[in-house]
Amino acid sequence: MNPIHRRPLSLDGLRAFEAVARRLSFSAAADELHLTQSAISRQIKALETELGATLFHRGTRKVELTAAGSQLLQTVAPALERIDHTVRQLRTAGGRRRVNVSTFA
Repeated sequence: MNPIHRRPLSLDGLRAFEAVARRLSFSAAADELHLTQSAISRQIKALETELGATLFHRGTRKVELTAAGSQLLQTVAPALERIDHTVRQLRTAGGRRRVNVSTFA
């Protein structure tokens, strides 16, 4: 097997993919992730190159998942949800305290 196919995929690329797939918009995904549309587009292109598959059909004002994109989304969405849930639990259990400061003008 080619060594390039053994390295793990970028989590940033997977997050960008999931946001675009869920919102069906590169612009909306960029806003959600606080990135530029160009950055999202580059991450998706890099992911597609890494996978050797097109994940989206891109139209002028329309984005649709391909069959490969739908297949990837079925795995990525719940996996990212589990990761985020575990991170929230660890942050809470790890004693990460919040301090609220109120001021009066």
